[in-house]
Amino acid sequence: MLRNQSPVNPGAPISMNGSWFPARTMAFRALAKAFFLLMVCAHFAFRYASNPSFLNLSLYTQGLERTPYQYRVLPMYILRALMHSGLVLRLASHQRLLNDDPHLLILMGLALVSLVGAMLVTRLTISRLTGDSGFALWAVFMIALMCDLQLASPGCFILPYDVPSLFFFAAGIYLTISHRFIGYYLLFPLAVLNRETACFISVFFVVWEWVRLSMQGVEIKARILRLSPHALAQAAIWLAIKVSLAKAYAHNPVEVGSPSGGLFVTKLHYNLHELLKPEQWPFLLSICGFALPFLYLQRRWIRCDGILYACAIVLPIYFAGMMLVGVIVELRIFTEWIALVTPAIALIVHNRFIPAPEGPDLLPHR
Repeated sequence: MLRNQSPVNPGAPISMNGSWFPARTMAFRALAKAFFLLMVCAHFAFRYASNPSFLNLSLYTQGLERTPYQYRVLPMYILRALMHSGLVLRLASHQRLLNDDPHLLILMGLALVSLVGAMLVTRLTISRLTGDSGFALWAVFMIALMCDLQLASPGCFILPYDVPSLFFFAAGIYLTISHRFIGYYLLFPLAVLNRETACFISVFFVVWEWVRLSMQGVEIKARILRLSPHALAQAAIWLAIKVSLAKAYAHNPVEVGSPSGGLFVTKLHYNLHELLKPEQWPFLLSICGFALPFLYLQRRWIRCDGILYACAIVLPIYFAGMMLVGVIVELRIFTEWIALVTPAIALIVHNRFIPAPEGPDLLPHR
């Protein structure tokens, strides 16, 4: 089922041949769906918080952890604020599974809220791209499945900014495709304070807007002139925050291999060595719940140039960046991919399969 695209919004369908799920507004159904989504996210949050923390959360909350981890300060401020709550301390004292640690209770709550937020905002994205809000609701459960495999499996380490980074990336995608630039620029500094990989939201922004302007017939030179101020402004925000954090925590202990006061830890040699190990290949293929081969092989069904080119550009650039400064066998560093891969997979499924017509007594073909 081929769908035309709007030149104003590359990916928004002009006409639809039916929806997967009929839109119903019954209050009971809406509450049941919301409860189910909340329970799925709570299941993830409990599993996630039961894994060991990579950081000393007490030191991190005080601002005394190793850099570059301490540079990701947004969860630190949340921990500081909630550690003064008597309710949080009382609840934590009854959580044996969390070792009565209020830091882990807050981390579990942060993971829960972030995942719920990521799923809800991605539902808006998929609904805008497909015009099918019923389908979008069920499609976003891919996020919970991917997160559970990628972040909450036994043996994974947890860090306070991983799940929030998924929310920020998902929100950045939605604000970009819906052309809500004021909201985008309010969100972007918070995303950078959470984790420096927010810079890849800017890459998505530029790719999407480039495709949108191209579909409007805007010439290349004019596109460059329109997008350059956005790219420069976001680069300036990112750099200003990173330099400020580097100065603020210049005297903190550093991760092994990181220069004192450095912004990053170089991991290229280690990552190249890991890539040569065959036992790591299936592990890396499990990123986004083993969805990447399916995404590549079925990419022609995305039928949305903005998402298609974003996948083709953002994901390789992100991987190259992680080869330089990340540990690629830690799948948590690819958490942001879930926010982009989920709408892409949803588009493939929605465009590839025509929903069955509604009606009574529909018999299967023999």
